[in-house]
Amino acid sequence: MKQTHNIPLLAPHASFIASVSQEGTIRSQGTDIAEILEADSTLAHEAEIMQQELEVADQEVPSLSKKEAPADGKLVVAEEIVEGHVRWNSYKLFFSSLGGNHAILFFFLWIGGFFLSDSIRTSQTWFLGHWGSQYETHDPSEVPVAL
Repeated sequence: MKQTHNIPLLAPHASFIASVSQEGTIRSQGTDIAEILEADSTLAHEAEIMQQELEVADQEVPSLSKKEAPADGKLVVAEEIVEGHVRWNSYKLFFSSLGGNHAILFFFLWIGGFFLSDSIRTSQTWFLGHWGSQYETHDPSEVPVAL
């Protein structure tokens, strides 16, 4: 049987309980969880297992427990800042995965791409300035459109 709800958590809030078999027939139904569990032994066994899981989950693990709330009544605690560093092996793994077996070629092309991109942007600005200045020294009909 495959249930869809956690019985121990929902039983106090449920107004009606029905246990349905895999074939789709109703095994037991009612408003009292104790009567339902007495009538359906499989459901009772699963409810017992779920109750044990809840009890284990509710137990506090001392090494993982959160710090106590401050005594002044504030719910916000100062953030703990941990400082550290990244080891060289991590950088090496990152950079080698970028370039693969040709890391030097990759970085040369990468930096070259930055220089090429910046030089193209600079030359575009210069070209527009040069082309626009032609209208100051020449008649507009003499300025070639495609310089």
